[in-house]
Amino acid sequence: MNIIIIGCGQVGVRIAVALCKLGHDVAIVSRNADEFDNLPDEFDGITIAGIPMDLDVLESAGIVACDALAAVTPDDNLNIVISQIAREVYHVPNVVTRVLDPTREDVFEEIGLKTVCPTKLTASSLLNVILGDNSHEKAIFGAHTAQFSVRNDKRWIGRKVSQIPAYDNELIYGVYNSSGSFEVANNLDRIVEENDSIVFSSVID
Repeated sequence: MNIIIIGCGQVGVRIAVALCKLGHDVAIVSRNADEFDNLPDEFDGITIAGIPMDLDVLESAGIVACDALAAVTPDDNLNIVISQIAREVYHVPNVVTRVLDPTREDVFEEIGLKTVCPTKLTASSLLNVILGDNSHEKAIFGAHTAQFSVRNDKRWIGRKVSQIPAYDNELIYGVYNSSGSFEVANNLDRIVEENDSIVFSSVID
């Protein structure tokens, strides 16, 4: 498939690399060309620098013949605009939008957008851990099931997020802090503080 990823933070990078490994043709778009430095050497897709909702930029990324688009920038408003352009202007058959604000997810879904809300996924997972129901939370994305787990360790305090050990096939998805705020792991240089919980993700099928 021809797939466009909008956003080259940690989430965008991980999705783009995984899709390339599966044999898909991937283009990743970012306003900031410096973010392409986050892509590993094995990424063999294309990179497009420019304002993501600019039609010329989207067409340079191949949106005219695009099979799927994922808008995963940290800006909900930008994600919704790009997703609407992809659906209404270019008729992309499969558009997925990351929504950080759970209060807006229902609104986006009402206008027909497929959404993923990491804040809700993380909150649900943490509740299971706190209540002792389960240490894992699963979510289905298309044909695949992702598993999220939440762990903390006093030995991690003072380390960078990038230095936190993960199990095989796991990725660091984000950080849930003691104030109740969730942060997607866009900044791997973030220092782990006391009472932070690390959210890990893995694809299990």
